[in-house]
Amino acid sequence: MREASSQDNGEFVIDGLWGALGFLALAIFLANLLVLIYIVATHEKTSLAGLSVGDLITSSIGTWSGFLGGAYFVAKRRGTGSLRRDYGLKFNLKIDLPIGILSGVLLQLVVIPLLYLPLESVIPNLQNQLSGPANQITSSAHGLSIDTIVVGLIIVVGAPFAEEIFFRGLLLGSIGYKTRKMTVFVGNLITVVSSAIIFALAHVEPLQTLGLFAVGIVLAVYRIKLKRLGAGIVTHASFNLVTFIALVHR
Repeated sequence: MREASSQDNGEFVIDGLWGALGFLALAIFLANLLVLIYIVATHEKTSLAGLSVGDLITSSIGTWSGFLGGAYFVAKRRGTGSLRRDYGLKFNLKIDLPIGILSGVLLQLVVIPLLYLPLESVIPNLQNQLSGPANQITSSAHGLSIDTIVVGLIIVVGAPFAEEIFFRGLLLGSIGYKTRKMTVFVGNLITVVSSAIIFALAHVEPLQTLGLFAVGIVLAVYRIKLKRLGAGIVTHASFNLVTFIALVHR
């Protein structure tokens, strides 16, 4: 059953690419299905202005079930069964905290704005359009309330943890397995770029794809170079936290 092998891009890489893509599709399907069930059950009126906390919770349950369930299933079937060994789920806080916090803040406040700067003269009202999806998610968070805390925990804690295990753990490791016979440089290049593309497209936010791709590149490089998910999880969390604070304050 075990088909894992040691590689430079992680302690283990796993032959589970098709399973990863299948679980990604399942996660998207479950997220939408649970939100639909919630809306029907609560008779909630849909709105383009934003998502309710209930929408966000049910969507997250569906997404994380696919991500974490898929990662665990593939680890048991194709790896060692340990998320720590198969996906590098570990931290070195002395390194990961400063790197992650600095990277997340710089990506959000410097790198992303610079990437989109050339497009501001082409796309009207670009900044408002870019913040649209995040505005929808945080629209129900006002002041220091239970809703704000729940939304913050989902965005800053839950999402980075689940997404890093799936995208930089299972998916990146599975791509790494497919490229294991190539030279280290070519294999790592294909692994980083392709995992970042899938990460960006999986969010189904066309205008944000460029920024998400850039973030995916950084997170994939950290996973490969540091051989663990710690720095990526902190970077992802810090990146989301900057957006969350800005939008809730606004």
